[in-house]
Amino acid sequence: MSPDQVEELLVKGVEAAEKGYIHSAQVFLGQAAEHRNTPELHSYLAYCLAKGQGRIHSAAKICRESIKREPGNSLHYLILGRILLMAEEKGKAIETFRQGLKTSPNPKIIIELKRLGLRKPAILKTLKRNHPLNRVLGRVFSTIGVR
Repeated sequence: MSPDQVEELLVKGVEAAEKGYIHSAQVFLGQAAEHRNTPELHSYLAYCLAKGQGRIHSAAKICRESIKREPGNSLHYLILGRILLMAEEKGKAIETFRQGLKTSPNPKIIIELKRLGLRKPAILKTLKRNHPLNRVLGRVFSTIGVR
């Protein structure tokens, strides 16, 4: 198979995964994986594994390995964050998305964070978010425009 055909399979697989056509994405990405071995390809295959088969923990492990291989690629953080959201680990997902933004700006990560509706950090970080003092100070600071 020529490099152009492999690239075309990769593009089709990524588009299918982004649109939610997981089975099609697995087919395209699986064929591309036979000829190319990249961390980006492994991350998308892991996403399909989590979304299509429910194997969330093994998919997260694959993404973490991809991050170790390419720590500067924010795509891995995006996919790992999505997998963590599937695992209902919202806090870890948000932290992962933020780490991805630190490596390089990725508009897809920004969209994910906006969709989650982030809250401002607690005023007193040593206390829990729902502590009455944090709640009162948060309201006061918001009212006077400091926050």
